[in-house]
Amino acid sequence: MKINSGVKNIILACLFFSTINVLVKYLDGIPSVQIVFFRSIVSLFLSGIVVHRLKLKVFNNHTPLLFLRGLFGAMALMLYFHTIKHMPLGAAISILYLSPIFTVILAIFIVKEPPSIKQIPFIALCFIGVLFIKNFDPNISIYYLSMGVIGSLFAGVAYNLIRLLREKVHHQLVIFYFPLVTIPLTLIFLPQLWVNPNLKQFCILILIGVLTQIAQVFMTKAYQQEKAAKIGHYNYLTCVLAYLSGIVFFDEYLNFLSVIGLICIFIGIKYTSKYSS
Repeated sequence: MKINSGVKNIILACLFFSTINVLVKYLDGIPSVQIVFFRSIVSLFLSGIVVHRLKLKVFNNHTPLLFLRGLFGAMALMLYFHTIKHMPLGAAISILYLSPIFTVILAIFIVKEPPSIKQIPFIALCFIGVLFIKNFDPNISIYYLSMGVIGSLFAGVAYNLIRLLREKVHHQLVIFYFPLVTIPLTLIFLPQLWVNPNLKQFCILILIGVLTQIAQVFMTKAYQQEKAAKIGHYNYLTCVLAYLSGIVFFDEYLNFLSVIGLICIFIGIKYTSKYSS
């Protein structure tokens, strides 16, 4: 089966985001807001160079939409890292990757792209797979569960705004606005939470920024190339990779229900893609 460029880009984005999740989990002593700040500084520098070289107009008729994409993306990212740091990696990603559900549902209202009727049961199957993986763990705090769900909702809005900006602005400008909005937002909380990183932590923080920049390029191009309903469900691959990373790096093993959940997700991804319009 030939994979088109949009699908290829979203898969590559998932691989990079999965690596970032492991690094964030590893930085146990660094507050999530501080990680987002460092990630945004690196991203602003790298994307700023590209925007300058391409001579893109930073402020234009689409600035309000670009700002909203940056705002929702920033809030989603802070909640994303916050949830990862305070929950088991696999369970956290399972909750956070409800975002494809929100992405497809919100696409109906934001970009007027409803899913096909045949997709709906397989979208539901992906959601059921996530529930199996999570196992309704009673040890998971309602607070962190809520933060994860809200973060997923914000991510769904951000992905649809990227889709709305297609053919209106260059994808590098969309990426540039993310840190442009995120940095001032993190500075509100950073003075009270700052922790001085050691050399190793500092290098990992910079690496997170570089890898996130690469992931953002792939993700942004994917949502500008394909309909949200066609590629949103591929984000579940990061959920699967989170469990594999948990086994390899954090000694977190899958039980029977989790394996059933992974199978549901794979089937859901395959057939949602097959029936995408």
